[in-house]
Amino acid sequence: MKWEREAREAERLLRRLGANGSYMGFWFTVYGIAMVMREPELLTYMCKGLYEAVASHFNVSLQSAERNIRTIKKRIWKYGDEELLREIFGRSTQKSPKNAVFLDGLAAYLNERCMGEPPGEERRL
Repeated sequence: MKWEREAREAERLLRRLGANGSYMGFWFTVYGIAMVMREPELLTYMCKGLYEAVASHFNVSLQSAERNIRTIKKRIWKYGDEELLREIFGRSTQKSPKNAVFLDGLAAYLNERCMGEPPGEERRL
């Protein structure tokens, strides 16, 4: 049940930031955020970790998973809610971060705000 809650909260946050489900990368990003909330170590090796999990789940290539997540990140960074981005990332929104930093920031924000778990709290699968 927790998995559905994590995915629902990730979807809600992306929509608040200005993304929508018309982009394939939207669902890749929702899945990626939920995975990072459960297994933050996936960010350590993006290609062999997170992108592989996303690609496997959606039956696409690693390159497609990375590119589609990057597209959503760039769209949010360019057109999204700047105030919410500053709240999440605590810095200027002038330059778009790397995918790993983006996903980590969103997952940490959701863990802290929506799931009641402070950042760094040990989570069990």
